[in-house]
Amino acid sequence: MRRKTQKRKIMKIKHDMHTHTTYSHGKNTIAEMVEQARQIGLTAITISDHGRSHPVFGVKKENFAKMRAEIDVLNKKYDDIDIYLSVESNIIGANGNIDIGEEEKKYCDWISAGYHYGYIPASIKDIFVFSLPNYAARVLPFLKKYVVRMNTRTYIKMMKRYNIKLITHPGDKIPIDVDAVAKVAAENDVILEINPRHDHLNAEEIKIAMKYPVNFAINSDAHTRQALGDMRDTPQIIKDAGIPISRIVNIEE
Repeated sequence: MRRKTQKRKIMKIKHDMHTHTTYSHGKNTIAEMVEQARQIGLTAITISDHGRSHPVFGVKKENFAKMRAEIDVLNKKYDDIDIYLSVESNIIGANGNIDIGEEEKKYCDWISAGYHYGYIPASIKDIFVFSLPNYAARVLPFLKKYVVRMNTRTYIKMMKRYNIKLITHPGDKIPIDVDAVAKVAAENDVILEINPRHDHLNAEEIKIAMKYPVNFAINSDAHTRQALGDMRDTPQIIKDAGIPISRIVNIEE
């Protein structure tokens, strides 16, 4: 008797919660990203261009109203996909400061936050107590423990100060104590991102974070329409970490 072969389950992003457009440094418009999302079968997409403190890629304050209007029109046009407006705000200071203004709060459906290079610090003091130590620690190993403690406090303060839904690529570009950050993320209902464009969170860090009831999201961080929904090697990372699918909020099998 011939055995029936089981159909292999394929992990797929259903809501890409981290995407960029021409309003920051993406290559495609909002409309083009939405059309691509529909073509590949996404049920939702979030546009999350960079916060205002990035001097080159940050969304200009006056453009949030334009983005909101474009998305509202597209939501009325299509009934097969939900389109959200967010912002990938930048962490800009040791006290957990992020570059959030009334424009973002007024027009965005929710807020994400992450650390990036090239931002304008919250204050002159933050240049010396936050920015420079993090840059210096990349070449001076003895500073590593100090900046890990500082950065961890920064992430925790940020989660307690702001209503953030998602932390993008936590631990990328600046090191953190994943255990401590995951604990507070769980307490504040903040999602931790697994980002295929970056090395963090990796499988070992995910295992640490899983000790707490924190949820995760896999996002493409797409800067082009072709990259939408692209998981790269994250299915293997998920397998290695042993995450139950139920703890990843935006994928399906």
